[in-house]
Amino acid sequence: MSRRPEYDRWALATAILLAIVAALIGVTFRDYGVTVDELHGRANGRLFLNWYASGFSDNTINTEGNHYLYGSFVNAVFAFAAQRSPFGPYETGHLLIALTGLLGIVFAWRIGNLLAGPLAGFLSAAILTLTPTYYGHMFMNAKDIPFAALFLVTVYYLLRAYAQLPRLPLQSVAVLGVIIGLTLGIRIGAIMLFGYCVVLTLLWILARFRKSRSYRGREIFSDLRAAAVTLLKVGGIAWAVMLLWWPYAQLSPILNPLRAFRRAANFTDFPATVLFEGRFIAANALPWHYLPASFLITLPEFYLIALVGGITSLVVRGLARRGSGAGTDADRESKLLFLIFVTLFPLVTAIIMRPILYDSNRHFLFVIPPLAVLAGIALASLLTSTVRLPVKAAFTFIVMLAAGATVVNMVRLHPYQYLFYNSAFGGLHAALGRFETDYWGQSHKEGIEWLIRHYRPGAPPASIRVANTAVEFQTSYYLERSGAAGARFASVSKHQRPHILLSITRWNAHLKHPGRVLHVVERVGVPLLYVIELADPAFP
Repeated sequence: MSRRPEYDRWALATAILLAIVAALIGVTFRDYGVTVDELHGRANGRLFLNWYASGFSDNTINTEGNHYLYGSFVNAVFAFAAQRSPFGPYETGHLLIALTGLLGIVFAWRIGNLLAGPLAGFLSAAILTLTPTYYGHMFMNAKDIPFAALFLVTVYYLLRAYAQLPRLPLQSVAVLGVIIGLTLGIRIGAIMLFGYCVVLTLLWILARFRKSRSYRGREIFSDLRAAAVTLLKVGGIAWAVMLLWWPYAQLSPILNPLRAFRRAANFTDFPATVLFEGRFIAANALPWHYLPASFLITLPEFYLIALVGGITSLVVRGLARRGSGAGTDADRESKLLFLIFVTLFPLVTAIIMRPILYDSNRHFLFVIPPLAVLAGIALASLLTSTVRLPVKAAFTFIVMLAAGATVVNMVRLHPYQYLFYNSAFGGLHAALGRFETDYWGQSHKEGIEWLIRHYRPGAPPASIRVANTAVEFQTSYYLERSGAAGARFASVSKHQRPHILLSITRWNAHLKHPGRVLHVVERVGVPLLYVIELADPAFP
């Protein structure tokens, strides 16, 4: 039997979308500059390799900064790949991060397709691709993007396992265990996935009860016991996989992960302020709406439009079902409720618990992929519903208009898509002086490239001292790789009397160093980095 034409059509559309994203990755991954955190991530990866190469005698990885509190899965893979890559170590990392981001897009499609068909799968993948926050971080964020991708992969396999509850076959147990273990090998916060296993089981039991009111008592208890045994098996495999990638956890396989989780829950390693709504506020004193506001102004408008459309179709379908006397699909509803839960639970928990937050919604990027899937399912539900054609056409037109505007903005911001603010808020212009812009200093690369091309091309070697207001390696890395073209520059710290200072605008650092502005790295008219001449180099 041949596949349905509808499936073929949307499967082809998805394949084309993924091919376009893959091509963009290959063409543009070297455009993205290094960020503040990448120096320590690279060091952690090398120390992980040393831990194993030394037969566990080189304990440096367990004493370096606070990185011992996290698994080294991603950092180790990047360090290993960098030894064999024709690209620079950070460029290699950016390529691999982008590929994990692509993996997230693939599994957004798979979840949408699993829950609501091929159209929903395509729309889920397209919406996630056109989310600038996700796409921009996809080329440079070595912790949050791989975590988000594996988080979504776990959600997919949990949804697949739903039909096999309460006793999962060995293959499903192994797959879930390995994926959760790898996610734990990035961040201990993935321990929440065990709780999600419990939630899915409870929703499965609720669906069984809705389908048969005779399902109760001993039968429920028997299923819970079987599910608990399955979860223990998944947990055992996941913990073992996690330990492979986490030297600190290997020293005390139970207590050290719990200590790391406690430290993460009471994070205090950011004793600085955050620019929010035009004020610098201590990271531990931000208002409750910091996170919701960050999502509201950085997600494209089509998220809200799609969700409103989905609610509209839900109401229409509900009324039609009531009129016809038809029943509901309890299992499908349980799976959709699960997807809603995994999207909202982390956000609601953060709003209630009020942890230290900074860098906009960066630490919660992992909720964007399931949210994109929900938006894709909602839009597909509207387009396939009995809602009148003019209403469908209006929603489709508005969504396409918003998507087109987002694409234009992503192109104009390149390679700084992570700085996107939606048009309803006013775009990046409206964020200037009110919210964070290039908080990770990605624009140093472009600043150094301008300096090498334009400033004192005939100066003697190492005669011009260059510093920045962020982390020295963000300029030294590009100067070292520039060869003869950048030989006249010497990278120094900002305390070593530099001639040239590159300054991002975070904490208004550019205002604290008066001098002659040589160049401004900007996008859409918004300054991201200033190249400032503090002193005129004097040559003999």
